Amino acid sequence: MKHLKLSFLLILAGISLNGIAQESKPTNCKLSAGVDFATSYLWRGFELGNSPAVQPWGEFSYKGLSLGAWGSYSFTGDNKEVDLYAKYTYKDFTLTFVDLFFPGLDGFDQNFYNFKQSSTGHCGELGLSFNGSEKIPFSVFGGVILYGTSSDPDPSDSTSMNYSTYFELKYLGTLNEYGYEIFAGFSPTQSTFYQTDGFAFINVGATAKKSIKITDEFSLPLKLTLSTNPEIKKIYLSLLISI
Repeated sequence: MKHLKLSFLLILAGISLNGIAQESKPTNCKLSAGVDFATSYLWRGFELGNSPAVQPWGEFSYKGLSLGAWGSYSFTGDNKEVDLYAKYTYKDFTLTFVDLFFPGLDGFDQNFYNFKQSSTGHCGELGLSFNGSEKIPFSVFGGVILYGTSSDPDPSDSTSMNYSTYFELKYLGTLNEYGYEIFAGFSPTQSTFYQTDGFAFINVGATAKKSIKITDEFSLPLKLTLSTNPEIKKIYLSLLISI
């Protein structure tokens, strides 16, 4: 019952924040916020947490620059995450830096202000993506972990970084009233972070997207993802509802 009450309050808050974001449109500036509900939190071929998750977010944008925060909280409390990010988009390309932090995770320093390489609980990634266009219906992403020895140690020396890297290719298409994506993500080298011994596909699948019209001014975006991680022999199905 507590979870139902919490979900209802978050839905109302998301609707309110979304309304505020749509009403406030200063020149070259945009403030937006919302919340997603995921039946399971899927990330690059892994399922994080053992239950559905609430994922709030907020972002401020000025021209091509965006600053934001994103979080994920499982209903059972076994997985929590707070990410702060900055990204810059120019034409069809986006450069992103994201700092990931995991409150309450065993083995990670819980001092948010500790950025010492050997002991920090943070994990930082620099990524570059081509976002696709009308003439080129696919996107390409590449990201490398830049700090956080405790989260990405070198298999041969736990005091140094592995610099784990992830690439993802995604085809973007439409069919009737649905949008869809077919994707394949891989780690090119040995990685403690992605649990690979060398080159390996770790995130392969497809996503179907559709917005359900609720009123003339409000629609409910839905996203269904079926994915598999061939490296660890897992398969997942998750529904994401955005408000």
